Amino acid sequence: MKKAVQVQNKIDIEDDELIEDAIKLLKSGEFKNDLNLQRTITMLQRRFRIGWNRGFYLARVLRDKDLLVNPIVDGEIASELD
Repeated sequence: MKKAVQVQNKIDIEDDELIEDAIKLLKSGEFKNDLNLQRTITMLQRRFRIGWNRGFYLARVLRDKDLLVNPIVDGEIASELD
């Protein structure tokens, strides 16, 4: 059980760092904010070398923090979560 907690803590730290890096990318203007969800996730996957699920998670977190403001992505995320 202790090892599972350590692994989860490591994942949480990695996700926090990933989110911080994505926020910096958005603020730099290097990240295109006008794409559909699939293209947004693909761009995140290529930039951070992550899988689709983590890319979707990252897009969702950025949207929830009002950093990824795009009505197309908003609608597609809502559809995916239904």
